[in-house]
Amino acid sequence: MSKRLRQQSIREIVSKQSVPNQAALADELRKLGFDVTQATLSRDIAELALVKSKDGYLRPEDASGSGAAVPDPEGTMRRYVTKVDVAGNLLVIRTPPGSAVPVAIVLDNGDYPGIMGTIAGDDTCLAIARTEGDALAFKQQLLESLGLGDVVPETDLSPEETVPQGEI
Repeated sequence: MSKRLRQQSIREIVSKQSVPNQAALADELRKLGFDVTQATLSRDIAELALVKSKDGYLRPEDASGSGAAVPDPEGTMRRYVTKVDVAGNLLVIRTPPGSAVPVAIVLDNGDYPGIMGTIAGDDTCLAIARTEGDALAFKQQLLESLGLGDVVPETDLSPEETVPQGEI
Protein backbone atom coordinates (compact mmCIF):
# COMPACT_ATOMS: atom_id res chain seq x y z
CA MET A 1 0.00 0.00 0.00
CA SER A 2 1.15 3.53 -0.71
CA LYS A 3 2.74 6.01 1.66
CA ARG A 4 -0.04 8.51 1.01
CA LEU A 5 -2.74 5.98 1.92
CA ARG A 6 -0.79 4.90 5.03
CA GLN A 7 -0.40 8.49 6.21
CA GLN A 8 -4.07 9.20 5.52
CA SER A 9 -4.92 6.15 7.64
CA ILE A 10 -2.66 7.40 10.45
CA ARG A 11 -4.43 10.77 10.45
CA GLU A 12 -7.82 9.03 10.61
CA ILE A 13 -6.72 6.72 13.43
CA VAL A 14 -5.40 9.53 15.66
CA SER A 15 -8.47 11.67 14.96
CA LYS A 16 -10.90 8.92 16.03
CA GLN A 17 -9.19 7.34 19.05
CA SER A 18 -6.51 7.79 21.65
CA VAL A 19 -3.17 6.40 20.46
CA PRO A 20 -0.76 6.50 23.40
CA ASN A 21 2.41 5.36 21.61
CA GLN A 22 3.95 4.11 18.39
CA ALA A 23 3.33 0.45 19.24
CA ALA A 24 -0.41 1.09 19.57
CA LEU A 25 -0.39 3.01 16.30
CA ALA A 26 1.48 0.18 14.56
CA ASP A 27 -1.13 -2.30 15.90
CA GLU A 28 -3.96 -0.19 14.49
CA LEU A 29 -2.20 0.06 11.12
CA ARG A 30 -1.71 -3.73 11.04
CA LYS A 31 -5.47 -4.16 11.50
CA LEU A 32 -5.86 -2.10 8.31
CA GLY A 33 -3.32 -4.19 6.41
CA PHE A 34 -0.23 -2.00 6.82
CA ASP A 35 2.96 -3.69 8.01
CA VAL A 36 5.23 -0.84 9.12
CA THR A 37 8.60 -0.67 10.79
CA GLN A 38 9.29 1.61 13.73
CA ALA A 39 11.54 3.75 11.51
CA THR A 40 8.79 4.20 8.91
CA LEU A 41 6.27 5.06 11.60
CA SER A 42 8.64 7.63 13.13
CA ARG A 43 9.11 9.28 9.72
CA ASP A 44 5.35 9.32 9.13
CA ILE A 45 4.74 10.90 12.55
CA ALA A 46 7.34 13.60 11.80
CA GLU A 47 6.06 14.25 8.26
CA LEU A 48 2.48 14.52 9.50
CA ALA A 49 3.67 16.78 12.36
CA LEU A 50 1.69 14.74 14.86
CA VAL A 51 1.88 16.17 18.34
CA LYS A 52 2.38 14.05 21.45
CA SER A 53 0.10 14.97 24.35
CA LYS A 54 -0.56 13.32 27.71
CA ASP A 55 -3.39 11.42 26.00
CA GLY A 56 -1.35 10.29 22.98
CA TYR A 57 -0.77 11.47 19.44
CA LEU A 58 -2.85 14.29 17.98
CA ARG A 59 -3.11 15.86 14.55
CA PRO A 60 -1.67 19.41 14.57
CA GLU A 61 -5.11 20.94 14.03
CA ASP A 62 -6.42 19.05 17.09
CA ALA A 63 -3.48 20.03 19.32
CA SER A 64 -4.29 23.71 19.80
CA GLY A 65 -5.67 24.23 23.30
CA SER A 66 -5.11 20.57 24.26
CA GLY A 67 -2.12 21.20 26.46
CA ALA A 68 0.05 19.53 23.85
CA ALA A 69 3.08 21.25 22.50
CA VAL A 70 2.46 22.78 19.10
CA PRO A 71 4.98 21.88 16.41
CA ASP A 72 8.48 23.34 16.77
CA PRO A 73 8.17 26.63 14.84
CA GLU A 74 11.62 26.77 13.28
CA GLY A 75 11.77 23.05 12.58
CA THR A 76 8.29 23.05 11.07
CA MET A 77 9.09 25.96 8.77
CA ARG A 78 12.44 24.44 7.71
CA ARG A 79 10.86 21.04 7.09
CA TYR A 80 7.77 22.15 5.18
CA VAL A 81 8.10 25.56 3.53
CA THR A 82 9.19 25.16 -0.09
CA LYS A 83 8.21 28.53 -1.58
CA VAL A 84 6.87 31.90 -0.46
CA ASP A 85 5.17 34.41 -2.75
CA VAL A 86 3.65 37.78 -1.90
CA ALA A 87 0.59 39.30 -3.57
CA GLY A 88 -0.31 42.59 -1.91
CA ASN A 89 -0.83 41.85 1.78
CA LEU A 90 -1.15 38.08 1.17
CA LEU A 91 1.58 35.47 1.50
CA VAL A 92 1.17 32.24 -0.42
CA ILE A 93 3.29 29.65 1.36
CA ARG A 94 3.78 26.37 -0.50
CA THR A 95 4.52 23.06 1.23
CA PRO A 96 4.62 19.37 0.33
CA PRO A 97 1.17 17.69 0.20
CA GLY A 98 -0.42 17.40 3.63
CA SER A 99 1.95 19.89 5.27
CA ALA A 100 0.17 23.25 5.10
CA VAL A 101 -1.72 22.81 8.39
CA PRO A 102 1.39 22.55 10.61
CA VAL A 103 2.75 25.72 8.97
CA ALA A 104 -0.56 27.52 9.60
CA ILE A 105 -0.58 26.39 13.24
CA VAL A 106 2.93 27.76 13.73
CA LEU A 107 1.93 31.10 12.21
CA ASP A 108 -1.36 31.32 14.12
CA ASN A 109 0.27 30.47 17.46
CA GLY A 110 3.50 32.38 16.94
CA ASP A 111 4.51 35.94 17.69
CA TYR A 112 4.19 37.46 14.21
CA PRO A 113 2.62 40.89 14.78
CA GLY A 114 2.19 41.64 11.06
CA ILE A 115 0.34 38.38 10.39
CA MET A 116 -3.40 38.52 11.13
CA GLY A 117 -4.28 34.88 10.41
CA THR A 118 -4.00 31.96 8.04
CA ILE A 119 -6.04 29.57 5.94
CA ALA A 120 -4.51 26.19 5.15
CA GLY A 121 -5.30 23.71 2.44
CA ASP A 122 -3.39 20.56 1.61
CA ASP A 123 -0.17 22.04 0.24
CA THR A 124 -0.76 25.78 0.47
CA CYS A 125 -1.03 28.12 3.43
CA LEU A 126 -2.45 31.59 2.83
CA ALA A 127 -1.23 34.06 5.45
CA ILE A 128 -2.94 37.45 5.67
CA ALA A 129 -0.70 40.33 6.67
CA ARG A 130 -1.93 43.73 7.83
CA THR A 131 -0.15 45.54 5.01
CA GLU A 132 1.89 44.77 1.93
CA GLY A 133 4.94 46.02 3.84
CA ASP A 134 4.23 43.52 6.63
CA ALA A 135 3.92 40.74 4.03
CA LEU A 136 7.24 41.62 2.40
CA ALA A 137 8.96 41.97 5.78
CA PHE A 138 7.64 38.59 6.93
CA LYS A 139 8.74 36.94 3.68
CA GLN A 140 12.24 38.36 4.19
CA GLN A 141 12.30 37.23 7.85
CA LEU A 142 11.10 33.75 6.90
CA LEU A 143 13.60 33.30 4.07
CA GLU A 144 16.45 34.50 6.28
CA SER A 145 15.42 32.08 9.04
CA LEU A 146 15.42 29.28 6.45
CA GLY A 147 18.97 30.20 5.49
CA LEU A 148 18.00 31.49 2.06
CA GLY A 149 19.57 34.90 2.66
CA ASP A 150 18.50 38.26 1.34
CA VAL A 151 15.68 38.58 -1.11
CA VAL A 152 15.90 41.04 -3.97
CA PRO A 153 12.65 43.00 -3.95
CA GLU A 154 10.58 42.34 -7.03
CA THR A 155 9.59 45.35 -9.11
CA ASP A 156 6.54 45.98 -11.22
CA LEU A 157 8.74 46.98 -14.16
CA SER A 158 9.39 44.64 -17.03
CA PRO A 159 13.05 44.31 -18.15
CA GLU A 160 12.36 46.73 -21.05
CA GLU A 161 11.02 49.36 -18.65
CA THR A 162 13.88 49.38 -16.18
CA VAL A 163 15.78 52.60 -15.78
CA PRO A 164 19.28 52.42 -17.37
CA GLN A 165 22.24 52.96 -15.02
CA GLY A 166 22.94 56.65 -14.43
CA GLU A 167 19.55 57.92 -15.68
CA ILE A 168 17.71 58.50 -12.44
